[in-house]
Amino acid sequence: MIDAPVLLTGAAVGAGIALLARGLAADTPDLTDALRTLDGTAPRRLDTTRQGHATTVIDRAATRLHLDRYSTDLDVVGETTTTLMVRKSGYAMLGLVFPPLLTTTMLLLGVAPPVLLPAVASVALAAGLFMLPDLDLRRRANTQRVALRRAVCAYIELVALERAADAGTIEALDRAATVADCPAFVRIHDALVAAQLAGQPSWTGLSTLGERVGVSELDDLADIMRLSGQDGAAAYTTLRARASSLRTQLLTADAAAANAASEHMIVPVALLGLAFMALIGYPAFARILFG
Repeated sequence: MIDAPVLLTGAAVGAGIALLARGLAADTPDLTDALRTLDGTAPRRLDTTRQGHATTVIDRAATRLHLDRYSTDLDVVGETTTTLMVRKSGYAMLGLVFPPLLTTTMLLLGVAPPVLLPAVASVALAAGLFMLPDLDLRRRANTQRVALRRAVCAYIELVALERAADAGTIEALDRAATVADCPAFVRIHDALVAAQLAGQPSWTGLSTLGERVGVSELDDLADIMRLSGQDGAAAYTTLRARASSLRTQLLTADAAAANAASEHMIVPVALLGLAFMALIGYPAFARILFG
């Protein structure tokens, strides 16, 4: 007959796996909220936090934990606070049930660990895994921002070429956004379309997108095109200079990342060298010390 602790442990593990699968599954947005976001009438992250009057347990938990502070990072990676809360809950549940499961296995094998050890390990592991999705979100958001900045650099160059070909301000922005079909260009094109549907200038969509995803280069491009569209300022030279500056920043950041990776490899290589020297010198030292 199966004991009750084993059944409870199995049920907890199953619940954790179910929550983790729910967090990894693609989230289907509500059509009404998506249309409100498209025309600019919905506040930021309205579809995820419900602004304090959430209708589900997960949304209420996300609101109480103030997960909307990650709204910029979530917008970059295309996720919601609900997805983040489900992932955090799933990881915490796995961390909570793993030590009891391991303890049960040890008891079945005849090994009796201390009573307080599983409880302390469960709380510590659950707390650590609960924070793990936040770190992973920050890492993925930084990666997406770098990719978006590279796309913006190419986009600025394309806009400058369109302006050199006597295209208008709005026409240059629209044409340059349709050159590529990568996610970054698609997102820029969607921002331009959203601004046009809202009856606003196209550069307003770029400024809104830059604020949402935390990429200031889009704000700079929006300011340049706004001056060109409203005041008739020459934009070609300014755009080429901004693209060159951004390209230099990206190359400098890549070089710094490569240097940091090289420095991080010093410690493993040094430890490997010490281990190799110890392996070679061990027979001689053993003979000297132990005869």
